[in-house]
Amino acid sequence: MVVALIFVPLERIFALHRSQKVFRKGWATDIIHFLLNRFLTDVGLFVIVGPVILFLHFVVSAKFQAAVAAQPRLLQFLEAVLIAEIGGYVGHRLTHSVPWLWKFHSVHHSIKEMDWLAAARLHPIDQVFTRGMAIVPLYVMGFTKETFGFYLVIATLQAIFIHSNVRLKFGKLRWLIATPEFHHWHHSNDPEAYNKNFSGQLPLLDWIFGTAHMPKGKMPETYGTYDPVPTSYIKQMMYPFQRRKNCIPPVQGHLDYS
Repeated sequence: MVVALIFVPLERIFALHRSQKVFRKGWATDIIHFLLNRFLTDVGLFVIVGPVILFLHFVVSAKFQAAVAAQPRLLQFLEAVLIAEIGGYVGHRLTHSVPWLWKFHSVHHSIKEMDWLAAARLHPIDQVFTRGMAIVPLYVMGFTKETFGFYLVIATLQAIFIHSNVRLKFGKLRWLIATPEFHHWHHSNDPEAYNKNFSGQLPLLDWIFGTAHMPKGKMPETYGTYDPVPTSYIKQMMYPFQRRKNCIPPVQGHLDYS
């Protein structure tokens, strides 16, 4: 729990929502997500995404893969970030527009108090899909294990940071790198923020595709979905499989998947 030792003090010193408690509502459930979901996601990636990677790996030219791996490490990393971000953007946007994908992704959006631990509230099936969209191209194109591993570390730390309850400002850098200021709007239940800010690392993609939303001098006050999601871990895991006759359209996308 090294991340807790870093982010809990950070959120106390630079709190965005000062009245929010460290042990806010739902923290115990999110700890379970934090401890279990990585294993469940890895299993899902191995079983579902693994065969896809294996097949595509032999479709792509070995010479091309070797050329990619022979590039300087910094260039590889920058390319990997861009390629993974494009795949991640597409995957994330699909989870907000395809009804059955939203069922799983809505578990993540059910968080009503944003902090570093909110990044862990993810349904494993949702994670397998979105992460698969990001990492499959990296495997297939032949990026080295070192580049791939470094990307995963950076992406994981940034995912935790952009959910954190901090008011830190980054000036013009906020248009280049995703920050809490950018990602909190993605979780907002303010109508003006619906289906915005899908990028996990590069806001530039949202500007290109017209989904960027970061009003100057303003931050969201409330978060969550209209369709109530259960509060316990087991019920959240089962939630996407339940058929709801009178489904209240979720905040993100206004989908009726009853």
